Amino acid sequence: MDFTQVSKYLDDALIFGIKPSLIRIEKILALMGDPHKYSDFIHIVGTNGKTSTTIMLANILKRTGLRSGYHISPHIDSYRERIWLDGNDISEERFTDAFNRMYPYIKEVNNMDLGGPITQFEIISALVFMIAREEKIQVMVLEAGVGGRWDATNIADSRVTGLTGVSLDHTDILGDTIEEIAGEKVEVIKEGARAATLSRDPAVLDVLRKKVKDAGASCYLYGRDFKVDRTRSEGLSGWVVDIDGIYGKYPEIKLPVPGDYQPSNLSLAVALAELYMDLKGGRIDPRILSDSLSTMRIKGRFEILKEDPLVITDVSHNPEGAGRFCQTVERYFGSKGKIIIFAVLADKDYRQMIERVLQTADRLILTSSGNSRSLPLERLKEETGSVMEKYHDKPILAGEVYAIDTIENSLNYALKISGTNDIICITGSITNLEHIDKIFGKN
Repeated sequence: MDFTQVSKYLDDALIFGIKPSLIRIEKILALMGDPHKYSDFIHIVGTNGKTSTTIMLANILKRTGLRSGYHISPHIDSYRERIWLDGNDISEERFTDAFNRMYPYIKEVNNMDLGGPITQFEIISALVFMIAREEKIQVMVLEAGVGGRWDATNIADSRVTGLTGVSLDHTDILGDTIEEIAGEKVEVIKEGARAATLSRDPAVLDVLRKKVKDAGASCYLYGRDFKVDRTRSEGLSGWVVDIDGIYGKYPEIKLPVPGDYQPSNLSLAVALAELYMDLKGGRIDPRILSDSLSTMRIKGRFEILKEDPLVITDVSHNPEGAGRFCQTVERYFGSKGKIIIFAVLADKDYRQMIERVLQTADRLILTSSGNSRSLPLERLKEETGSVMEKYHDKPILAGEVYAIDTIENSLNYALKISGTNDIICITGSITNLEHIDKIFGKN
């Protein structure tokens, strides 16, 4: 298969869904000679901020001289984005070659009675472990897909674990309460490991402390063991951040991504890097750290796609993420007209998200990403109308609301109606950005 055919195969494997078991990933890795036992791993779990923290951490570790990599999900444009090897996304040729060599093992596992075919995420996770061994990656940062306990990445014996935070998401899989969801996520903490968290939620910390005690692990908390000491905003160019770490102080770190939430993600990345380096008998040089992230890019996280007019994309896909996104928009663009293009997946808590974007947008464009999981536009219109009726006597909602069939048509309309003092934002789901490069290419 070539890269296009491999991508199609992986797209089709998405129908096998999420299966709470490690049996298939265990089996395929055993057939492949257990490639997950040849590198060190750092595991990142949480509801929001996982991808940003993962990318920051891998970049920091690379700057210390380690051959590092990361695995994130999902991707926006290409499966290549999911595997980063010592500074670069994996090439199409390398990805394709590895998949074709692994394909016989996929077929063998699918012929076994293991609760159904191997899933897309399990295939990619196995591919990550295989490539990490072949590329002699010293430390790979793994972002969990969903939860932690049954996530395919949990097959790795991670030395260090980071928990960004916990809010209600994937409740159909992980549980209906914060405690239940936290309980699933902390199961990635291995015996004797080191864990650090940004969470300050007492319910989450209670669950974390119990798991750490049971595992004979150690725990480091934001605000007590590490923190953001000072920030200086550089507008849309990002931040300059001072971090008080677990073992040292790190001034003047250049963080080239905007968003009020990113400095705290950086503090967690620094803490995890410190914990890993300490295990290896080393420390992080503050002089090295200061510019280790200066060229980093995080796709879809308050990302600027166009400057005149200003078009920003953001993949916030749950109430907590939507709140952070809107807060950032209001911080940077309080006096500007805000045109927000919004589509959301049907399995999310979209009513709370609608309420939040309605309070930030001056003009709101409702649409659909065209993804099979996207909330139908008619349903989105109904829910938005219901929210607006609830607040009909309060002047806090968008002045104009439109419904347009696709992201592309929504963006074209937003560009048409925007003025010199307007910004355009696309948010609600990562699936909204699947074709965004093609849209801008055509325009």
